[in-house]
Amino acid sequence: MESEPVPPRRTFVSRLVDARSGEGPSIAWAAAYFFLLLCANFLLRPVREALGIAGGADKLPLVWTGTLALSLAVQPIFATLIRKLPRRRFLPLVYHVSVLFLLAFRAAFEFGPTSWQVGIGYGFYIWFSVFNLFALSVFWGFAADLFRLEQAKRIFGFVSVGGTAGAVVGSALAGALVQRIGALNLLFVGCVLLELAVVCVHVLARRHGVDTPREIVQSAPTNAPRSTSMWRGLAYVMRSPYLQGICAFTFFYTLFKTILYYQTGHLVEAAIDTRNERTAYYANVDLVANLLTLFLQIFVTGHMIRRLGVTFALLTQPVVGGIVCIGLGLMIWRGSAVLGDGPIAFGLTAELLGVALASILFSASNFATAKPARESLYTVVERDVKYASKNFVDTFVYRAGDLIGAWSFSGLHKGLGIGLAAIALGGAPLAVAWLGVGILLGRAQARLARESDL
Repeated sequence: MESEPVPPRRTFVSRLVDARSGEGPSIAWAAAYFFLLLCANFLLRPVREALGIAGGADKLPLVWTGTLALSLAVQPIFATLIRKLPRRRFLPLVYHVSVLFLLAFRAAFEFGPTSWQVGIGYGFYIWFSVFNLFALSVFWGFAADLFRLEQAKRIFGFVSVGGTAGAVVGSALAGALVQRIGALNLLFVGCVLLELAVVCVHVLARRHGVDTPREIVQSAPTNAPRSTSMWRGLAYVMRSPYLQGICAFTFFYTLFKTILYYQTGHLVEAAIDTRNERTAYYANVDLVANLLTLFLQIFVTGHMIRRLGVTFALLTQPVVGGIVCIGLGLMIWRGSAVLGDGPIAFGLTAELLGVALASILFSASNFATAKPARESLYTVVERDVKYASKNFVDTFVYRAGDLIGAWSFSGLHKGLGIGLAAIALGGAPLAVAWLGVGILLGRAQARLARESDL
């Protein structure tokens, strides 16, 4: 009697990605593409943060107002180009134009009058914030074109890990290079990374036939959504309590993120004097946050969602938000009195260490657990509703939360004279409300999932 064949032992790589025959090269190139994109993003992000507080952290609400205005102005142009141009032409165009902007900003810093430096920095901040949003959207749209739904379920997790690895490398490069070549010269490194990403786009386009003539593509059957217009998405949201719940949950996230961001800006402005040192601080915080995120993505996220469910993963963010608010408030309020005024660890004062830990925990909990759970909320709505409503949430709700959080912080701190510690502690009750929204949203998703199976 022949014994049954023993199934092959799963390797560490096979646990990360369930690849079928012939998929390996495409998966590798997609992961490399996302790696390079997030590497450029997190290399340049600390530069943006340092430039954003060059004229004082109290000016950040004005900068975020400009970011929202530019996002709303660019969105319809961006959507039109997506419809008019094939992906093989549109994606390289996005990154080539971005490289030109980076070179133009670097030239403006080099040759512009000294009195313009702060204004140019604000311009870079606004441009990069908008570029960051659309660049990631373009990537995932391209990935959805390349891979079928069945493939996406198996391999997108591995591609996401590639992106997180890129974020780690980008943060590490920024921290290592800023003192050697200066913050502004990191823009040249970002240009190289974006051009390498274009190479990945061309390779993937050839492998998957994205170069197929447009008239043939248009004659083929498609399940593309009818419209991804942000205003169409608003109409869907107005008719759906479930989508309104997603908006509310996203709004709370952006509100907390922005208030924490402005706490950081004020503390860094007060404690660190030079642009390069501020860039290094932000880069090191991003590095630790990305390393923690990578660890959680590989060893925790999948098991958590499979065993404890989407709702549990969703609720990790408001719980962490409440803990962060209380811990940061206490550290600002009593940290110096208990631990002393000088550096206590890694050359940081109690306040800077507190806000660094808060930023790391909040960022890691978002990217490793809460964001995958938020994205899964759209799986129980129709395709057209999903794309249009998600566009509205990612563009308008996200930026509106940033804006309201920024002006609220400015009004409380600068207008009413409320201290940073009190503002942080005041976030704890909001975290309870956020938690309540998450519980209701998780229950609604479970109900809709059951109904869709009927």
